[in-house]
Amino acid sequence: MSETKKYNWKNFVSFCLMAFLSGATIGISGTAFLLANNLYGAWGRLIGGALFSLGIFFIVTYEKKLFTGMVANLPRMKRNELWKLPICLLFNTIGVAIVATLAAYTPIGETVVAQGKLTIAAKLAADDWYLRVLCSSFLCGMLITMSVWSTEYAAKKGLSASVGVMFPIMLFAFCGFDHSIANMLYFCYLGEASWKMFGYILISVCGNVLGGVVMPLIMIVKEKAKNQ
Repeated sequence: MSETKKYNWKNFVSFCLMAFLSGATIGISGTAFLLANNLYGAWGRLIGGALFSLGIFFIVTYEKKLFTGMVANLPRMKRNELWKLPICLLFNTIGVAIVATLAAYTPIGETVVAQGKLTIAAKLAADDWYLRVLCSSFLCGMLITMSVWSTEYAAKKGLSASVGVMFPIMLFAFCGFDHSIANMLYFCYLGEASWKMFGYILISVCGNVLGGVVMPLIMIVKEKAKNQ
């Protein structure tokens, strides 16, 4: 916490608010994903994936702070910047939880709560759930990094940054890979806590981190090889 105190408090508050807004955005787009899955059957994942990708698009466009996106910077982070990751995760979770509470009392509340419970209950019921969530969240982390880095690399290639941001998100949402912040939404709709639930969240966070740093580490190796 001592490193946090050295940080400009206006910037710190701004950081927390942007992290909160990111969580709220994931809560809204995740709720839209659940609704699409419930309403459109086999097409639900595709439509829901497109809707969920809009949430990430807005987060990247307005430079909000999302834990899974910040992970891409982890290999280059200074030691006194590492506090940003847990703080971001905390305020992302708060944003998700508030949206989940509000959405539950909207006209779509019963539908999305039931769909959220169904989604996460099915994942928890698997015998090898811990291995599934680790592999699933690892792949999600890779795609999230591809998405947030597209704003930089797509421009260099003369490609659309919007497409680069949205397609990896549509892909992981369509495949059902585990996004740790979106999982918070499902657990809020589940409405109960257990050690298994906390284990699931912890593993999905670790998987997102491990998957999210793969590309940055490879790029560092590439840069060092290029400079030799």
